[in-house]
Amino acid sequence: MINPFSWLGGLSPGQQRLRRVLVFLLRLIILSLPLYMVITFSVNLLFMQQAVAGNVLWVLNSAGYSAAQDGISITIEGGQPFTFLITEDCTAWKSMLFFFALVFAVSGVLLKKRLLALLIGLPLIWVCNILRIFVIVGVQQSYGLEAAMFWHNVTWQAGLITLILVLWGVWFFRFSGALQAGETKETILTNKTRIKT
Repeated sequence: MINPFSWLGGLSPGQQRLRRVLVFLLRLIILSLPLYMVITFSVNLLFMQQAVAGNVLWVLNSAGYSAAQDGISITIEGGQPFTFLITEDCTAWKSMLFFFALVFAVSGVLLKKRLLALLIGLPLIWVCNILRIFVIVGVQQSYGLEAAMFWHNVTWQAGLITLILVLWGVWFFRFSGALQAGETKETILTNKTRIKT
C-alpha cells in the first residue's frame, strides 16, 4: 500500500520544524472554535459570573473593604462608594479556554501531562483573575475611576495574556516532553542525512 504522506519523510530538519509549527497552529485554530461559538451563540455564563463575584466579595471583605453583593453586582461602601458588575469577560473564560487550546494544540504529548497542565494552570488563571479585580478595586478606591479603567483595560489584560503565555511556555519547555521528542526526530533525520552523504 502506498503511503500518501511519504513525501513528508523527505523534508529537511528545518522543513520538519516548519511542518510541526503549522500543525500546531492549525490545531490551535480548531481548538479555539469554541471561543467563537460561545460568543456567536451568546452562551450564558451566569454561573461563572456569580462564582467570580462571590470570590471577589470574599477577598474584598477579607482585605477590610466593606462590600456587598447583589447577583453579579458588587458595591464597595464607605469613603468612595463604587458599584461594578462582573460581566462575562470578567470571568477569564477566554483566558482559560485559550490556555486549554494551547496545551492541547501541541502534538505528541501524553494526556497525563496535558491534564497536569490544566490542573495547575486553570486554577492559577482563576486566582490571578480574582486578584486582578481586587487590584482594580484598590486602584479605584485610591486613585479614582480613570486610573482603575487604565488598569482594567491595559495593564491587567496584558498581564493575563503574559500569564497564559508564561504558564504554557514553562509547561511546554520543561514538562510536556514535546520539544525533546521533536529534537530526537530531528537528530535522527540529521544522522540519516549524514550517513547518505
